[in-house]
Amino acid sequence: MDNRYEIKKYDQKDFPLSTYLEYAHTQEREREEIHLKDYLNVILKRKSIVMVFLIAVVILTIVLSLMMTPIYMATTVVRIDKESPNILSFKAVQIDSPGADYYQTQFEILKSRNMAERIIRNLNLTGNQDFLPPKDTLSKIKSFMYDNTIGVFSDIFLLFSPRKSPDTAPSAPANRQSSGSDIPEYLISSLISRLEVSPVKNSQLVKVSFVSQNPEISMNVANAVAQTYITFDLESRLFASQDAKEFLQSQIELIRLKVEEAEQALNKYAAKNEIIFNTSNNSLYAQKLSDISAALNGVTTERIQKEALFREVRESGSNNPIILNNSMIQGLRKEHATLEAEYYNLLKIYTPNYPKMKSLQSQMDAITNRISQETAKIVNATELDYRNSFKKEENLTRALNSQKQKVLAFQDSAAQYEVLKREVDVNKGLYNSLLQRLNEVSVSASNKATNIQVLDKAILPKYPFKPNLPFNIVLAIIFGLTGGIGIAFMVEYFDNSIKDTDDIEKKADLPILGVIPHVEEVREAVASSNNTMIQHKVEPQQSDLPMVVDHTQTNPVIEAFRSIGAFILLSSSEKPPKTILITGPVDKIGKTSVAINIAKAMREKLGRGVLIDADLRRPRLHSAFALDNTVGLSSVLSGNIEFNSSNGRLIKSSGISGLSIITSGPIPPNPSELLGSPKIQAIIYALQSMYEFIIIDSPPVMGLPDSIYLSRVVDGTVLVVRAGETPLKVLKETKRLFRDINAKILGVVLNGVKQSDLKYGAYNYYHSAYYSSYFENQKH
Repeated sequence: MDNRYEIKKYDQKDFPLSTYLEYAHTQEREREEIHLKDYLNVILKRKSIVMVFLIAVVILTIVLSLMMTPIYMATTVVRIDKESPNILSFKAVQIDSPGADYYQTQFEILKSRNMAERIIRNLNLTGNQDFLPPKDTLSKIKSFMYDNTIGVFSDIFLLFSPRKSPDTAPSAPANRQSSGSDIPEYLISSLISRLEVSPVKNSQLVKVSFVSQNPEISMNVANAVAQTYITFDLESRLFASQDAKEFLQSQIELIRLKVEEAEQALNKYAAKNEIIFNTSNNSLYAQKLSDISAALNGVTTERIQKEALFREVRESGSNNPIILNNSMIQGLRKEHATLEAEYYNLLKIYTPNYPKMKSLQSQMDAITNRISQETAKIVNATELDYRNSFKKEENLTRALNSQKQKVLAFQDSAAQYEVLKREVDVNKGLYNSLLQRLNEVSVSASNKATNIQVLDKAILPKYPFKPNLPFNIVLAIIFGLTGGIGIAFMVEYFDNSIKDTDDIEKKADLPILGVIPHVEEVREAVASSNNTMIQHKVEPQQSDLPMVVDHTQTNPVIEAFRSIGAFILLSSSEKPPKTILITGPVDKIGKTSVAINIAKAMREKLGRGVLIDADLRRPRLHSAFALDNTVGLSSVLSGNIEFNSSNGRLIKSSGISGLSIITSGPIPPNPSELLGSPKIQAIIYALQSMYEFIIIDSPPVMGLPDSIYLSRVVDGTVLVVRAGETPLKVLKETKRLFRDINAKILGVVLNGVKQSDLKYGAYNYYHSAYYSSYFENQKH
């Protein structure tokens, strides 16, 4: 076999640089965080869903609002203090203590059945037809559907249930009434359901509102609620005062009898046990004990002082200050000193035996004896005082001990006396308190002051409360936008198709070669700039023919194909690929159009090239160029003709300078066998010497082996996918198939990208400054 027919084995270096990096670092790719602009892109992309849902909700809201009966609301403002006005110095009877749940209790009273019955009775609403809420068109429809549904099920139930005799069948009352009242139940429920009690935050104010189809009734009921509430509060206080008064009177009588019985028992016990108290309410025994104790304390103090004086005088002798300070002793000492002085003066002249000297000596001795006698008297007097005080103390101590015994004996009797006396005091205090409270309640019962005040009375409403069309429309817009956005995200979540380049690069791990704008949007953009369809820019084809653009001009689609051609040429690290396979995961993705226009773009850079239609199942290349397809690739592969580069029937002119065409030829019964034969590689090898590049248009990959065979004989494969149509899973499976056979994938072309498919900040052919100026130039 000729070496030309050997299938090449590719190493990693033969892969395009971008593709190889994608394969080598798949596991190292980091997942990017989701940004707010990603959510914005979803909303902008699915804006049609959002707008449709929004418009539907707004229209439905307007229709339902117009079908509703106008409802009026009247509001009265009431001030509720926790305590009544302080007119009296004492507190009146309180029904509810002003605790944390006080106001909640008042709100429930306002909406109670008792209040509703009073209001209906006061305003005579029983026979007022305008009081009941009317049935608008929407309510009538609901009622009709409900009644008919219930009627059908009732008939079925009666058909299969055992029948009762007419006399035992219960008859439904015409108007169900509340228990214990002559007012129908539905009237009470209707009033309570339409009554609104709304407290004003951080205040004592309460808004009481009532809604009705009749504005006058709504005003009257709102005002009646406030007045009835005030009356109810006054009546509650009055009834409470009367009940309290009756209770106090009965209790006072009972306590009075108890006081009398307790006083009699106390007096009898005091007389029996001879219990007498002085004016200070102390017993005589205790008073006498106190007096003896006080006297004993004084005598004991006196005894201690005299004992101390006696011991001091006895121990210090004549040198004691008491003795020294005695007037008599001081006089005697003075006289003795005078005689002693005179004696010693005369002793200088006379001898001691001299008569005068003896007389002076005898006088001095007499005075000394007198001093000793007087000192002894003082000592004896001090001792006598001490002894008397000691004896007196002993007597008082004995008297005190005796009185203590009497007091202790008295206390046993006095304990029971105190119990009886305490009972008398308690009963008297309770009697006085009840009597005082009875007088206070009698006074407060006539007090008409209340803690409830009507600040603003309800006035006649001029405009209906419901339906509030502007408010409903705003809510509908909010709900419509929220619901529409939710639906848009749900649709986006379940949409598994390829939408933008991020899906290809990040999720499929494949390089992107370029983005082809949606042709119709480009035409519209051009037409809006020039107000006419510029046919020579993007050549319109029939819907079943490939698109062929005029590369002699400049527009976004043409530049997209030119950039794709440049990326293909730069996709290999060593040399540009010469033989390129154009295929896709599925059909109807525009691969033939991409193949044609890539060939035209590469012709501008490389020169002569050939475009081969290898789709032997559904060939379309000959239709795009209006060529004869009786002879083509299948003719050579099947052996009907020999390959000859000079054969004009095989290699046809496209009408474009430098670009030749090999059509598919007749559709064979075995396309896969022909494309998998060695002849296809021989044909490509022969064409490589004749042309600078070879573009092969092949069938889709999924389900067919044709493109798999062809991918092994070319330098690289270009995958074409259509935005919003080609599933991402299919693209991943296609990549896996090519990797399993070690085929080279140059990259992916994203075809048919609409403006809504492009993310904010992505590569965008629509809003670049270059093409904005292009469209602006089309106007001139």
